Amino acid sequence: MYDLLQPLIHKAAVHDISVHVARTGLSIGSEAELHPLPDGRVGVFARLSRRFLGFIPRQVTLLIGVLGPQASALIAPAVERGELLRVRIVGLTPEHLTAPGFGPEVHVSVWGDPKHIAVWAHDGTVSTPPPLKSEGPVT
Repeated sequence: MYDLLQPLIHKAAVHDISVHVARTGLSIGSEAELHPLPDGRVGVFARLSRRFLGFIPRQVTLLIGVLGPQASALIAPAVERGELLRVRIVGLTPEHLTAPGFGPEVHVSVWGDPKHIAVWAHDGTVSTPPPLKSEGPVT
């Protein structure tokens, strides 16, 4: 059975950007991936084209940055369980276009199945979904 992907996060800022955005070749619509980091945060990774020895093209996966605390809390349960998530770059401001004193900006959108993400309550608490049950054959 196929689940339809729905927007979970329309636009989330990527924090602690660890690459030179203008040199990455990223563009709006580029694919990205989310993976848990050892420190508990959720990292945003992208496959980028690089050249080995200056002329041999190859693909590398680089850490772009991390999601903020609210976005991480919302998405972390799905990322840890390896849920299907569609992550795209939806906003870019490279270094040469930022105002003095400000850094580059990268924003991502995350689509997935809303059944598998954490839920924010009005009091600020977060409830996580129960672990996935293995579903038997459909009869």
